[in-house]
Amino acid sequence: MRCATGVLIAMLFSAAAGAQVTRDSARADTTRPFVPGGMFDKPFQGRLLGRTAIGGYAEAHARYEKVDGLRERAGFEAKRFNLFTATTVSDFVRIGAELEFEEGGEEIKVEYAAIDLRLSPAFAIRGGMLLSPLGRFNLSHDSPLNEFTDRPIVSTEVLGVALSEPGLGILGSFRVGGSGRSTYEVYATNGFHSGLIDNSPEGTRIPLGRGNFEDENGSPAVVGRLTFSPSHRHEIGISAHHGAYNVFNSGGTAIDQRRDVTITVLDADTELLGTDVRGEAAFASIDVPASLSGIYASRQRGFYAEAVRRFWRGRIATMPSSSFAAKVRADYADFDSQQVGQSTAQVTMGLNFRPTDESVLKLDYVRGRGRDRFNNLAEHAFLLFSIATYF
Repeated sequence: MRCATGVLIAMLFSAAAGAQVTRDSARADTTRPFVPGGMFDKPFQGRLLGRTAIGGYAEAHARYEKVDGLRERAGFEAKRFNLFTATTVSDFVRIGAELEFEEGGEEIKVEYAAIDLRLSPAFAIRGGMLLSPLGRFNLSHDSPLNEFTDRPIVSTEVLGVALSEPGLGILGSFRVGGSGRSTYEVYATNGFHSGLIDNSPEGTRIPLGRGNFEDENGSPAVVGRLTFSPSHRHEIGISAHHGAYNVFNSGGTAIDQRRDVTITVLDADTELLGTDVRGEAAFASIDVPASLSGIYASRQRGFYAEAVRRFWRGRIATMPSSSFAAKVRADYADFDSQQVGQSTAQVTMGLNFRPTDESVLKLDYVRGRGRDRFNNLAEHAFLLFSIATYF
């Protein structure tokens, strides 16, 4: 909790500093999005009624999966069909939204719908259904942008990407030195609910605490992210999420002990010798009732690190914008870092082909192993093919 509190205090000081920078340092960098690949950095195809950009993306999977002693299956998935819009209401106000249809329409949800009041590049107010700035991947995870068929394990199983929450807060960016910049986002949100334990017979699972659309305990959580980028090709970030997940008072009367979830994420994105390298590491602390200690985890952690090398750009004469890519990613998630077992690790490698930057065909081979709560080992191997495109 001290770590998370320190991060958020630093973010607030950065916000105050950003609001008071000189006119030169507050000048907008119009060639650089706030979050590359984020909500306001989409390749929209057209405009509606003059000031609304509209677009989306779709993806489909072909999968062969084998888990030793457990299952072997092959099949196809119409994985996602997402629609998004961005409207410039005025020089100071804009609104963005994203509607997601997942698993062939079995799940439909508003992933993002927020209003920005932008007073300066260094200070803006945002409210609505937010993508929580808990690591960079949660802010920029579109399938045509992501080089791998599946999202990182730490992102989906520990952090709960895509993590959307109702909230209100501030954000901004300001220059640091000649070509560097720093950005911040700080929001009050509804946080997680007790489903992370109550709805999870396999142990603590933070993603099952998502969807807290009406704050059950009347105690908002705080989430924020602070980044530093010395240039366009390099960025590091630190983020934190802290808040109560249980109902601990009713009508002003204490009915239970307050129990918090605290998550800290470190992320980095850089280019080394022509290779894109990025990753995240997450650490979660969960206050678990004493009666469930040893059954439900109070500490979780995980990371991913990936490298992607583009090559043969424009090699196909009829597709001058085409390119190929070789890729590798390491994933690890520990669902109870205080006990053996309940962990999974894997390595993914493969090749991609992009006829344009907005569309991609991905071929992945995944090999890994996992351990259950009794420390039993099961190895797995996946062969994945997917296609994704913006439209």
